[in-house]
Amino acid sequence: MFGIPGDSVTAIVVGVLYLKGMNPGPMIFLHNVANVYAIFIVFFLANLLMLPLGLAAIKAAKQLLRLPRNILMPVILLFCIVGAFAINNSLFAVGVMLVFGVLAYFMEENGFPVAPAILGVILGTMLEEHFVTSMIKADGRWLAFFERPIAAALGVATLAIWSWTLARAWRRRARQ
Repeated sequence: MFGIPGDSVTAIVVGVLYLKGMNPGPMIFLHNVANVYAIFIVFFLANLLMLPLGLAAIKAAKQLLRLPRNILMPVILLFCIVGAFAINNSLFAVGVMLVFGVLAYFMEENGFPVAPAILGVILGTMLEEHFVTSMIKADGRWLAFFERPIAAALGVATLAIWSWTLARAWRRRARQ
């Protein structure tokens, strides 16, 4: 609705579309008609092939997962390292992959969800660019975001939800 992906998979798809020069939005149907049709055809074919290939993949994965973890995990790590190196042929990409892998591991171990972090990495630069553009258009006035009635209502609703969530958390801590 607002151009914000609802989950990490959608965010990755939007990021890939941006990388391929296809800016998602209503104008994509005017500027990249052939690519849109190609995407629709590929998704249609993927859905047709999903059932037989999915069943075969389930059987293969079942056998693969019978391997001991001490063998399976290093193989997965090896594929991740090869994939990171293959993108740019640089060891820096491998280092970045390893650092973010360790960070994601510690986030999962401590109960922090990884999906919002992935969304932030993918959408962060786009959000920053649009925010700076909006601030330039508004001459640096923060209230310009809330001058229209719908934007004001959404802003008030957002602040109310945040306040209600914080108040609930404080009440729970006070009770304990």
